[in-house]
Amino acid sequence: MSSIELKQQVHGFIEQADTKLLEKIYAILKPTIEQVQLTDEQKKELHSRKVKHLKGESKSYSLEEVKQLLKSTK
Repeated sequence: MSSIELKQQVHGFIEQADTKLLEKIYAILKPTIEQVQLTDEQKKELHSRKVKHLKGESKSYSLEEVKQLLKSTK
């Protein structure tokens, strides 16, 4: 099963889940999510990239463009 299919399945389960199941899912996911901590330097870099993007000073790509780029580099 692909990543996208797994996400769709999990999303479907979550939409139908009762409170007890949601609490269990949350307890499993919370430690993983909390482990992602950015350094101050990483935060500054992300902010800088965001500012450039909003000013139109950087190139952005659609999902389809990214897929094409990946296919062409194989």
